[in-house]
Amino acid sequence: MRKGDLRKQEIIQTAETLFCRNGYERTSVQDILNQLNTSKGSFYHHFISKELLLETICLKRAEQNLENVITSSEESQSATQKLNILLTAMIPLRDEKLSFIMMLLPIFILPEGKTIKLSYCDSLRSVFHSAIKNTIDEGILSGEMICEDSEVFSDIVISLINQLWVSICEIIIENETKSKETDISELLHITEQYRSSVERLLTIAYGTIILIDIPILKGLMDQIHIHWNTN
Repeated sequence: MRKGDLRKQEIIQTAETLFCRNGYERTSVQDILNQLNTSKGSFYHHFISKELLLETICLKRAEQNLENVITSSEESQSATQKLNILLTAMIPLRDEKLSFIMMLLPIFILPEGKTIKLSYCDSLRSVFHSAIKNTIDEGILSGEMICEDSEVFSDIVISLINQLWVSICEIIIENETKSKETDISELLHITEQYRSSVERLLTIAYGTIILIDIPILKGLMDQIHIHWNTN
């Protein structure tokens, strides 16, 4: 790896650590520079702003999500099983990913939060699109799925998954800001709607797709509650 590329990776890794530890808003570019003992010129050679740096971290996170499951998805016996693995991995709400989401959530309610939210969704879309489209093509060939255009339908499926995890986060955040406990049945109802939408869209048997279960939702609710009341 070239020296410049190495420095860029160091900035990304250091920034992500500081963002997750101290919060995005409370971490300045200077904090990152101090941690790395480097100059502003070095930082701005790679990133024009802290916002662009966060967008890059979102992309790296999305790539890691896919990398973590690509082997198991390829080893799956059916296209439906493979799709299930990919869609589940695309949702960034599991324990090993919560530190990053906890850092992002306070930003979501800020004026610039919409841009950050869209950036992460776009990163997940760009990274997972090819794998999901290929899996749908495989499902069409095997007769497990029925759809007219895998390119279009994969985009719709990805949009549904992004809408699902964002909606879940927004509901919990809204309740926390009102000091109101989130009813898990509401989250399960939303999950069921999106899950069944994917099945109907691809003509997959009911109950085949499993996106988020109760332990995941409960863990997310608990973590957001703790985070919201300690920051």
